Amino acid sequence: MVIAGQGLSAGFALAGVPVFEAKSGADAAAQIEHLAESEGAGVVLIDEPLYRDIPEEIRRGLQRSALPVVIPVPGPDWTSEASAHEYIVEILRRAIGYRVKLQ
Repeated sequence: MVIAGQGLSAGFALAGVPVFEAKSGADAAAQIEHLAESEGAGVVLIDEPLYRDIPEEIRRGLQRSALPVVIPVPGPDWTSEASAHEYIVEILRRAIGYRVKLQ
């Protein structure tokens, strides 16, 4: 499942992924809470700007909870080169609780 703003949600919807639109971090947090309670979502992808807009105490709670696993997805960045390696290492660190070294 994906939580995104209007522009990004269309691409995920075209790919056949269930999408929930949010206009703010508070709206996204409410969507995540609803998904966790009613749908039993295991993994929720969220647009990174929306994730950063979620209040800090709610983000900390999401990072501590087992389900759903909330993964911020960066949008396209045309000004700098993103490091996929560092991003994957961070996802693994969050998932297993340890920093790993990929070779």
